[in-house]
Amino acid sequence: FTMQGPEGQIFGPMADTYAFALGGALILALTVAPVLCLLFFKKLKPAPDNALVRWLKTGYIRNLRLCLKYRWLTLGVMITLIAVTIGLLPFLGREFMPELEEGNLWIRGTFPINVTLDEAAKQVEIARSIMRKYPEVSVVVSQTGRPDDGTDPTGFYNSEFFVPLKSRSEWPKVKSQSGPLALFRGFRKRTKDELVSEMNAELNHRVVGVNWNFSQNIRDNVMESLSGVKGDNSVKIVGPDLDRLEELADLIKTRLIAIKGIENVGVFRTKGQPNLEIPVDPQKCSLWGVSVADVEDVIQTAVGGKPVSKLVEGEKRFDITLRWPLDLRGSEEAILNIPVDVSNNKTADFASSSPGTALTAGGTGLSLIGANMPKPNLSGSTLSGAFNILDAAPRRRLRDLVTPLDDKGRQDPQGHYIRAGASTIYREQGLRMIAVKFSVRGRDLAGAVAEAQKKTEDLFKPPYRTEWSGEFQEMLEAEHRLMYIVPLSLGMVFILLYLAFHNLLDAVMVFSNVLALSMGGVWALLLTGTNFSISAAVGFISIFGVAIMDGLLLISYFNQMRLQGRPLLDAIIQGAEKRVRPVMMTALTAIFGLLPAALSTKIGAQTQRPLAIVVVGGMLATLFLTRYLMPVLYSFYGHREPKAAAGHMAH
Repeated sequence: FTMQGPEGQIFGPMADTYAFALGGALILALTVAPVLCLLFFKKLKPAPDNALVRWLKTGYIRNLRLCLKYRWLTLGVMITLIAVTIGLLPFLGREFMPELEEGNLWIRGTFPINVTLDEAAKQVEIARSIMRKYPEVSVVVSQTGRPDDGTDPTGFYNSEFFVPLKSRSEWPKVKSQSGPLALFRGFRKRTKDELVSEMNAELNHRVVGVNWNFSQNIRDNVMESLSGVKGDNSVKIVGPDLDRLEELADLIKTRLIAIKGIENVGVFRTKGQPNLEIPVDPQKCSLWGVSVADVEDVIQTAVGGKPVSKLVEGEKRFDITLRWPLDLRGSEEAILNIPVDVSNNKTADFASSSPGTALTAGGTGLSLIGANMPKPNLSGSTLSGAFNILDAAPRRRLRDLVTPLDDKGRQDPQGHYIRAGASTIYREQGLRMIAVKFSVRGRDLAGAVAEAQKKTEDLFKPPYRTEWSGEFQEMLEAEHRLMYIVPLSLGMVFILLYLAFHNLLDAVMVFSNVLALSMGGVWALLLTGTNFSISAAVGFISIFGVAIMDGLLLISYFNQMRLQGRPLLDAIIQGAEKRVRPVMMTALTAIFGLLPAALSTKIGAQTQRPLAIVVVGGMLATLFLTRYLMPVLYSFYGHREPKAAAGHMAH
């Protein structure tokens, strides 16, 4: 009930079903079941055990007597198995959730930031032809740039391919069979991992300079919504300087590529888009008597456009924008040739002043139309003659008033006007960051990320830091919650056991069964090569209840036999014999019920498979280990007189 995120969506309904089923079973057991027993079991007669049960009891009691005879040796073997299991835990890989098979591929290709639409379309067509040639592919649908609704801000450098796959039964046998099965068949079908690996290798070979990422339709959307990065896992580098962030991202990419199991490493670039920067030189402007604001106004008007008036059409208003034609502003050379009027220059402050008339305005300075003639008034006013005639005003090219920048951002005549600039500045919680995405294949997620963290920890010093997000972050958060919830739940169960037995040793013995069944689940995961995941953790939680119930039945029946005055050995033998049938039925029912889920490989079975493997392994441990462990442990302290309430639960 405490699970959140994707694991809560998957296992929340199962938890609800368990809770309602157990609640309903408790109500029926207290109300309907006694009435049905009274109605239908009035003439019930004891029936002898059948041949199968007698055979099981005979073999079990024979082995149990042998274990009780050499109980120290049996206990030593159990302790050794537990120690070996604990020693093998570091070799048990960890992951968040098994990848759910959706029957499709979602492939993303990230081109260089400054790629043109035509070039991106050309490369996309090549990629589509590569994908279509695989016989397992049903169809290829691609899209380039941002979607129509604009919810995904990206450029032409981002192309996505939706590749539905044919049904597994339609896949051709194209791979040579290896191993013992080669004697019976020469070829086999490709696995999906092999298909992804081969397609990725060919795309990298033929479409150079593109970073590819392979996922599935639903998985890609879920992972992106969790971490904000288009990838299964990512390293978010947080820091103030964009150039330093790019350097750190490239260093991390180099080290991640060298780690086994980490593939499709790519950097979400913040820079790389070429910018035309025209910095105004204040010294040059001062030399020619032009203000910096006038130069910037010319650049804005000629290149970007500037509203000079408004057009009113009924209730509608439109800006009338002045802008130079494309051929006069479409290149660096054309922009640098834009003329700038030198309209407010003065050549002498001592020139004679001209008196104003009704048609002319007085002014100071040299006259453009005669030495002693008053200058014409351009604004139609007699108040000022400070303006020059624009047609006759001196002009300078824009290149005479600007100076390019060098690599360090300082004005240098040897610099360049076209410089690399920022394309997309990513922020998280108000801080700049850059992301490096990666996928993990052929290795457990926790082991791969742990090695990556160890090999990159020396790269970062304050104020720069990293956040490992995506699937790995979800795994840590889910495991962190389980580390608190599971011990708390087991502690509450232990309190209930103590209240039931009124004896600390009995409660501890019942809890030892949890350890033995968990050992079976761990061995099942190791033998099948399955990583520990949240699904497997749910399986362990499931077998905890079965383990406690089995231990509760055995210990309570042993106590009942002791209360009847039977010797310790007879009480253990008779109590174990009476519980052969219910323990076997509980274990076999769980095994046969979940075995199909443990062996299934169909679409949708991946998330339930670890759970089923753990339950089946734990139930097998019940059949071969815990049935002998509990009686042997009880033999060490069962000679004491149990309390009267300790055996009532055996009925």
